[in-house]
Amino acid sequence: MTDADTILTARTAELEAIDDTIMCEVAGVAQAADNLRKALDILDSLLDERKFEKAAALGYRDIASAFIFLQRTLGGLQSAELDRDTFTSSIAVQLHCAFEDVAPHVAARLQCLEPKPDLSDEELAAAKVSFTARIRKMTSNIPE
Repeated sequence: MTDADTILTARTAELEAIDDTIMCEVAGVAQAADNLRKALDILDSLLDERKFEKAAALGYRDIASAFIFLQRTLGGLQSAELDRDTFTSSIAVQLHCAFEDVAPHVAARLQCLEPKPDLSDEELAAAKVSFTARIRKMTSNIPE
């Protein structure tokens, strides 16, 4: 086991929290992008139907709202990536080495960076249950 692996093992909870945050932010970005895509599809339909007044109004309501939501989720993703970089930098400081030397060790332990596998319906259902459980665990301490 390398020094980086030893430190990462000791800081597993911190790394898992960063991983969970990144995955949640990616889910938020995907949802926001889907909302924007739906609003733009409605816009296309209104334009095809020559309903220009409704199309213009949609731009100020649904499209603007979806775009703002997308910007906010992208900001959250950027913040999560900054947390990952800060974490990686702190490991590099502990090891007295370059960020680039530690980054592959951190990346190897992050589930959010694993390639997206082709899953069967059963595997996809199990993954959704696991992800939902992780989200509940993360949010269980948040006051309502």
